[in-house]
Amino acid sequence: MLLIVRTLRGRLRPDGGSALIAVLGVMMVGLILTTLVATSVVSAAGTSASTRSGVQAHAAADAGIAAARAGLYTPGNCAAQPSPGTYTSTGTLTYTVTVQFDAGSGWQAGCPTSTTSRIRLLSTGTPQSPAMAGSTTPRTRTVEAIYNWLIPGPTPSGTSVNLYSGGEVEANSSFDLSESGGLVVQNGNLLCNKNNSVFNGNVTVAGNSPNGNLTFSATCAVNGDVAVQNTATLGSGTVNGDLTAGAVSPNPPGSHVTGTYTPGSVPPPTAPWVDVTYTPSDWRDSTGAQFAVKVAPTDTPCSFVNGNLGGSSGSPIIVNMLGCVGGPSAGNNTTVALTSDVVIFANQFNFTTVNGLQFTSSSSAVHRLWFITPDNVADHQPTCNRAPASTDPAYQDDFNVKNTLTASDVIATTNAVQAMLYTPCALITKNNLTWNGQIYTGSYSTIVNNPVYTYDQVGIAGYDLSTGAVIPPLLSPQPGTLISDRDLAGG
Repeated sequence: MLLIVRTLRGRLRPDGGSALIAVLGVMMVGLILTTLVATSVVSAAGTSASTRSGVQAHAAADAGIAAARAGLYTPGNCAAQPSPGTYTSTGTLTYTVTVQFDAGSGWQAGCPTSTTSRIRLLSTGTPQSPAMAGSTTPRTRTVEAIYNWLIPGPTPSGTSVNLYSGGEVEANSSFDLSESGGLVVQNGNLLCNKNNSVFNGNVTVAGNSPNGNLTFSATCAVNGDVAVQNTATLGSGTVNGDLTAGAVSPNPPGSHVTGTYTPGSVPPPTAPWVDVTYTPSDWRDSTGAQFAVKVAPTDTPCSFVNGNLGGSSGSPIIVNMLGCVGGPSAGNNTTVALTSDVVIFANQFNFTTVNGLQFTSSSSAVHRLWFITPDNVADHQPTCNRAPASTDPAYQDDFNVKNTLTASDVIATTNAVQAMLYTPCALITKNNLTWNGQIYTGSYSTIVNNPVYTYDQVGIAGYDLSTGAVIPPLLSPQPGTLISDRDLAGG
């Protein structure tokens, strides 16, 4: 009996409570670890759902950008949407894309116009699988893409006055080459031989010897920078800017150059000559439609007369005068009022017996006017076809002006006529040429007796006059190169 009591007392010793506490501690640690594992699993599931939701939303937004951009290649597609200017989808990839355009006065909502230069697409995508409840991750993603907007038609390009083979220029302060590359000679010499002549803008003279020289034989002035491949003979003239030349006279130029004179025989960069041919399909309006064509002398005369000239309802036209022997004619004091953009092709323009020929706008609307003698030899060199005989319609000759030819019409503060002269032959003026636009000649030209010139970039369809590249015509307005692409805050 005594032995049994001792045994029970041994089993009921105080250290038995400590063992129980240890067991309970192990159980609690296990419960905590189990809770942490469960929480981690739930959190991972939520993160996975949120990530999947974000990826789906971003993919939907990107799909919206692609769909809207593709739609904008089709004329009228933007305006034909259920809500014009907005592309939507409620399929597997849900998005809403808002179209905006910039026509010079900032971003506006809606479909691009004929004066648009850029478009912006704002696309908001919604995920197929939403994030789990309680997630702070946005359910949508918004992507912004900005593109250039391309409008069919002649692309403005080129410098103010391009005299490929050089020439003689005598002008007063109204010879304004500013806001352009200035006057450029690609392979010839430039002469100024009249006191107080002024070039307002830059001058570039290039060409291998005996070309590439600038000569001032009088008190001529350039209000800009001058680059000459070979010799700049300044005489009593001045360069009110910097001068770079292979050689200079006087040397050093001293007060003849107000800026810095830098000796250098590296040819100044110039664009190659562009061989412009008669290709009516290159000429398209802002919608992509081809210019209408009138052919002389069958359905239009070989002369300019007082009155209107242009296409029906303001549509642009090409007047083909290549079949006119001696080119188009005109009487004295003739005023031609443009009702649309007009392109005139002729193998020569001979106004040596004309006093007073003026091209104006029939209204306050701005109209472009092209005088083009084509260069039919594709060799990046000017080719003026002066053979076989002057009585042959294909015989080419210069753009000759006697007295007072005006291709300029200032209405209020806007010049309503923007004119482009292109000829592989020469421009020969006698007195009082007034021109707003660009001049591009292939043979040695003379622009003398105080011409009044202002620069407006016009360009020629099918060509980039700044680089010499051929430009295939656009058949419709459409998105151009991508300017920027970025993610915006989600919704």
